[in-house]
Amino acid sequence: MEGDRAEGGQREVVGMTNNPPQRVVYKPTWVANSFLVRARNEGVTDVDPLKIQKLVYNLHGWNLAVTGSPAVGERFEAWPHGPVNSTLYHKFKEYRFRPITGYATDVDPMTGVPSATYVSEGDAAFYDVFDRVWKRYKGYSGQELSDMTHAVGTPWSYAREHGLHYIPDNMIRDHFIEIGKVTA
Repeated sequence: MEGDRAEGGQREVVGMTNNPPQRVVYKPTWVANSFLVRARNEGVTDVDPLKIQKLVYNLHGWNLAVTGSPAVGERFEAWPHGPVNSTLYHKFKEYRFRPITGYATDVDPMTGVPSATYVSEGDAAFYDVFDRVWKRYKGYSGQELSDMTHAVGTPWSYAREHGLHYIPDNMIRDHFIEIGKVTA
């Protein structure tokens, strides 16, 4: 498996053609664990399930805007409290409104053993966006981040207004491109 047990640099999927390498798309649990590791390393203690959802969503959006590729390989749903990745919801729902004190685990298909994995620090392209997202959003509470996703004109608000279950990645990308223009 990749992640914290991986050695070397960024993994690339290279075919038999001269096409450019494809970027890695990670499990949402690996991305969430990367935020949790960073939070613990920096003494940020308010990462609850709502905040982790919005951090991962923001990273996904900025990654789409900056690289054109998704950060996570699962879609975000338009739930009443904003964009939600259902895998993360189920992994962290036991914490409810309390700070998350553990890590999300996945079963390693090679060993059958559950383990907590995060994105390898060797993936410089991932951490280039991750570091900027962390710096920008770490000081906000989960509720403040959720409020940002509820603003009129956000992909979440469009999805809710139009009865969409999933928030389309192209809308998320375009939204974060627009944020980048305003804050540049």
